[in-house]
Amino acid sequence: MPKAGDAMTEGKVVRWYKQPGDAVKKGEAIAEIETDKVNLDLEAEADGTLGAHAAKEGDMVPVGNVLARILAEGEKDEAPAPKEDAQQAAPEKEEAKADETQQRRATDKKDSIRHSTGEYGETVEHKGPRRDRTAPEPAAQSGSSESGDRRRSSPLARRMAKELGVNLEDVQGSGPGGRIVAADIKGAQGSERPAAKKPAPEGTAASQEMRAPAAAGVPTLETKIIPLTAMRRTIAKRLAESIGPIPTFYLTADYDVTNLMSLRQQLIEISSVKVSLNDFIIRAIALALRHHPSVNASWGDEAITQHGEVHIGVAVATPDGLITPVIRNADHKAVTDIATEVRALAEKAKNRRLKPDEYQNSTFTISNLGAWGIEEFTAIINPPNAAILAIGAAEARPVADANRQVVIRDRMKVTMSCDHRVVDGALGADFLKTLRQYIEQPLRLVV
Repeated sequence: MPKAGDAMTEGKVVRWYKQPGDAVKKGEAIAEIETDKVNLDLEAEADGTLGAHAAKEGDMVPVGNVLARILAEGEKDEAPAPKEDAQQAAPEKEEAKADETQQRRATDKKDSIRHSTGEYGETVEHKGPRRDRTAPEPAAQSGSSESGDRRRSSPLARRMAKELGVNLEDVQGSGPGGRIVAADIKGAQGSERPAAKKPAPEGTAASQEMRAPAAAGVPTLETKIIPLTAMRRTIAKRLAESIGPIPTFYLTADYDVTNLMSLRQQLIEISSVKVSLNDFIIRAIALALRHHPSVNASWGDEAITQHGEVHIGVAVATPDGLITPVIRNADHKAVTDIATEVRALAEKAKNRRLKPDEYQNSTFTISNLGAWGIEEFTAIINPPNAAILAIGAAEARPVADANRQVVIRDRMKVTMSCDHRVVDGALGADFLKTLRQYIEQPLRLVV
């Protein structure tokens, strides 16, 4: 498993392009790997024949572990047999442990009742349950246990089957010894009909609800168990690292973007490039950071690093979660160049085709929810950045001008989340003051 980034510790095998016994050439793609940020093709490092897969499709594999071996002519394959999906196995073990605990509690409760009724025919002086030591302990349910004609299945698979209405008798198991696992339930979900619910007694509120027709155009809900992707795991880890340890404070400013909106429209007409308000803001932030190198900084255990280059990370929403493609040296790029680059990176991000150097090592991050109509919000700092700017929607609002007359102007609120270990309140406020000059006097951005 290759290491596709400094923070990467494991990757997921999405699919194998080559099967055991296939001839491969150096540089040829043999598998698709999902990392915490992107999907990438694993290329063969030599010519030869692909040996047995040491990991199945869907397996999470630690960085550096063997995925398969490329065999020279006459060489025998010594690759280990594929292991059961780690993500699936862990929940199954937890389910089995939970079943065992539940059985033990039930036995304890039963024993307590026997004590209180005197069924044992003796006086009980101690608290808590007592068990018959000669009786065998109840066996914990596990995926490998089987009673009567009950199909072999994992605890997780049984729970999913119950929730999704899948009949275990109709499912073909793909696990060891024909054992039914979670993946088999997912595959059978589309061909199974949900189990019929027992009708509620007539006249009850439940029966009235069941007879009530669903509102037109309102989607119905269904229970789903969605396994965590590598990206979602990393997002959770990174956010926990940010909101907990980092002492964060927030600064909000309200900018007049009337002139900026006008300049944007003129630039679109002149250049024929679809420039967004966000592209101007990226340029404005990059130039403002030149005046405030203490904000263009990162916190470290031994020192604070002030970066000599300005790399702006732009939060992009994807089906799998949030990722921040980086506009490198944004202070040296024109607004039209930024616009073109942002769109290209956003498209690659949504297809999980970003390269590590396209989403790593930002020095400042922005998050814009204006397109969703969000007026104001706070964003979580992206470590090791010292700050992130949350950008709200630009909208027409009545305001008082210099002559105290009410006029309609386009306004936009921004909120900067600051790491107080690096950025003090006055420093953050001074940065937003400089940013105001670039945004409210937008000719500074094009001259």
